[in-house]
Amino acid sequence: MTDEQAADLRAAAAELYDAGLCVLPIKADGTKMPSVPWLDYKVDRTTPEQHDGWFGGNRPRGIAVVYGKVSGNIELVEFEGLAIREGLLGKVTEIMEGSGLGEPWAAILDGWVTESPSGGRHYRVRVEGGDVPGNRKLASRLAREDEYTDKDRQRLREQPTARIVRVLIETRGEGGYGLVEPSSGTVHATGLPYVRLAGGPGTIPVLSADTMDAIRSVCRMMDRMPQPEAPKATAPRTAPPRPDGTLRPGDDFEARADWADILRGTFRPIHSRGSETYWGWADGVGGVKATTGRDEHDRLFVFASGCEFTPEVPYSKFGAFALLNHGGDHKAAARDLARQGYGSRPSAPAPSAPAPAPGAPRKTEQEGQTAEENPPDEQRGYDYAGSFDLPNTVRTPYDYRVTGRGVEVLSTSGENWLRVTFAPLVVTATFEDPEGDQYVELSWIDRSLGRPRRISRIVSRETAKRGRKLVETLGSSGFPAVEGDARAVEKWLAEFEAHNVGRIPSEQLARWLGWQDDGTFVCSPEDGVKVDVPFEEQRGPARAHAREGTLGGWRATVEQLANYPVPRVAVAAALAAPLLKPLGLNSFTLDISSRSTKGKTTALQCALSVWADPSEHASAMSNWRTTLYAIEKRLNLVRGIVTVFDETMAVTDDSLIDEVLYQLPMNHGKARSGGAFGNMLPWETILLSSGERPALSFTTSQGAAARILGTTIAPFGDGGGAVAAAAREGVLANHGHAGPEFIRYVLGGLAQPNGRDKLRQHHRTLVDEFRGGGDMTNRRAPMVAVLVLAEALACRAGLLPYEPLSSDVWRSLFTAHNPTDNRPEMAMDVLREYVAGHAHELYTATRAALGERPPYSGWLGVLSSDKDGVIEVALLPERVRKILAEADYSLDAVVGSWVDAGYVKTLKSQRPAHLVPRRFDGARAKCLAFTVSGMPFGDHDEAA
Repeated sequence: MTDEQAADLRAAAAELYDAGLCVLPIKADGTKMPSVPWLDYKVDRTTPEQHDGWFGGNRPRGIAVVYGKVSGNIELVEFEGLAIREGLLGKVTEIMEGSGLGEPWAAILDGWVTESPSGGRHYRVRVEGGDVPGNRKLASRLAREDEYTDKDRQRLREQPTARIVRVLIETRGEGGYGLVEPSSGTVHATGLPYVRLAGGPGTIPVLSADTMDAIRSVCRMMDRMPQPEAPKATAPRTAPPRPDGTLRPGDDFEARADWADILRGTFRPIHSRGSETYWGWADGVGGVKATTGRDEHDRLFVFASGCEFTPEVPYSKFGAFALLNHGGDHKAAARDLARQGYGSRPSAPAPSAPAPAPGAPRKTEQEGQTAEENPPDEQRGYDYAGSFDLPNTVRTPYDYRVTGRGVEVLSTSGENWLRVTFAPLVVTATFEDPEGDQYVELSWIDRSLGRPRRISRIVSRETAKRGRKLVETLGSSGFPAVEGDARAVEKWLAEFEAHNVGRIPSEQLARWLGWQDDGTFVCSPEDGVKVDVPFEEQRGPARAHAREGTLGGWRATVEQLANYPVPRVAVAAALAAPLLKPLGLNSFTLDISSRSTKGKTTALQCALSVWADPSEHASAMSNWRTTLYAIEKRLNLVRGIVTVFDETMAVTDDSLIDEVLYQLPMNHGKARSGGAFGNMLPWETILLSSGERPALSFTTSQGAAARILGTTIAPFGDGGGAVAAAAREGVLANHGHAGPEFIRYVLGGLAQPNGRDKLRQHHRTLVDEFRGGGDMTNRRAPMVAVLVLAEALACRAGLLPYEPLSSDVWRSLFTAHNPTDNRPEMAMDVLREYVAGHAHELYTATRAALGERPPYSGWLGVLSSDKDGVIEVALLPERVRKILAEADYSLDAVVGSWVDAGYVKTLKSQRPAHLVPRRFDGARAKCLAFTVSGMPFGDHDEAA
């Protein structure tokens, strides 16, 4: 970035700040992403000091504004370049003028206007008297084939039913941001600049929240995405012609009625453009609220609440008439229209029935019979008890019938039965998890294997209410419906459940094992609580958390471990996992590494047997040969139960272990879109790892050593093979008992007066005991203490048949010196060496007197002396960060240790305290000021 560009960005930042806006720096890589963590800036406005740091130097950047409350309730309305080229701006302007919104819309068009690199238009508005909503896509359309990109075509090859969408109009509101001028160059993928066309931050118009609602409604009318119609709710399905040649009342009404007559008293026409008519409230308040005539179907679309119609759902004329005059009862509406003369009687003998049109409702074998000739057998009904284990009191809702062929619904005319599903489908249970989220169990009869069998799946209530998503979610499980029947299926399930309230069983549901949000603990799917995990890959590990043998048999097995500290530590870690939550500790790793055939896997199996089946064929025992997302899903299964990954040498990419060790203490995975949790899968666990190579050797992260307890001592020594074999056989035969018993003991203690405080005090006492002289030992002390605490509690409860390990044994295992622990000192050596070789880059008073120019890379820092002649080296933090990064060190990971070691000076008045102000070359900058012990610099040095 040139000096001129930097000056432009700083000037733009100052202009935006003076107008009350929150400013962000943007990366220059075409992603349009902020170059700094920015979530806090949704609430706190950035400062001129930050702007000077962001938009100076030699790094090219763009500039953006955070919209919403932090910028004074500013909202961005964006017309994409495609919308401008297709004339949508002119069309919207015409509607605004015709609907009484011409004046506020003109104020927007004459305010601050920016042209985007794609040719779009950005308009800003200050909303008064209400909150700015979040980002919204107001109008879109399906892409044409000639608009498909290579990525679009690849997506269609992978997902033939996918829809390729082009956004036309959208907003950036609360929590959103948008780029502004003078961003240019590689900031945008096109390489083109953002250009100001009119006004500026000081000319943003102020409009009321109600006016902006009306303006957004008009923009939404430009949406051209296909909208499905809900059966019997907005527009009945198009039925084939009657075999006798008669015309149904609804069909006749659809052809002859006029929208103005139907909507009188609710809407009034205020503007027309071609075949499309725009409607406002009948009392004249507000602007455009609905449209008709958008396409050949001539449906009504309402874009506002406050009336009988559901917003943005298409209504046929008959559907609108039924809703306004009969509360949505289509049968009553059809009878009313028949009395008014709509419909016709047969005028000739009935011809043979034509074949159903594509997409038309399928009729059953009895479709030629009327409802009166073949009524549903309500007296006897379907055998729900025999097929689905439901109570005998469960009944079929009115207008439906269930047979071995599936679910059928009575047609609007009452003449035919229309198929909804291809097999019996019902709600067999409802659930609520501790967070209050609701789920339903859907069950159906499947005959794909030649014999009837019941299939059950649990889905969220939200999914059950969205037919298309339901079909997509359960399609691979043999769900007996197709996408074309999605609305009918969701309606059937809602009717069935509503008709049988109090009869369908209702149960508690857990979505993971371990601590639940209500304070209970689910150890296993066998605990009497329904466990339905969000990912298919979690089903096997969840089932593996089962009981086998007896607690006594398990105790007799682990008694053989009394003289082997490493397997005992692994068992203590398994018991310590549920203590993380009440103690407020993050997840961490226990790594056991040594030569093969030394019992590492057996030690992990002993630990896993506390909760689950530790055999290789069970899924609770995992292997490092997998992917990061698969590991995150496995960790996501538990909140307070141990997780085991064996064989670090099996990993295909060393960076995977590095990433897991880094992410694990954060208690959540990486941000991803989609999935059951959307992103950042949560967990709470102690990860047990083993291998011939220590897990810590896979990472270069300075902070990793503080998040791992590792030992290289062989679990069963050189002569413990027989004990290891016996222990393995014992835990394979007896497992899953100790964990639940330990949880009962812990819950009993927590339920006592001040139980949680006593537990934490016990842990704090142990932490103090295991603190040492080194920084790494101190940081590991809480992890060692929780293992010691877990073993002590389990021994006290009678679960472990031996005395707790002594403190000396614990110290020998986890506080011995490890070269990797001394990374802060190693990082300091790197910095000292660099400064010694680049002393000419340090600013001094002598250089200032001689008029020396700064080096090409800029000043590294400043060299000065106090009144006692003690020389101080103060370095710019960004230069230090870059020097360390090139040597695979992180400044943030080591600076705390530097402060503790007295290498860096601190000033309590500064935030952070280790960045102190120093003046050089006519400027004042925050620096890392090193003490003599941290950065010695002798008087004999030439630079001094």
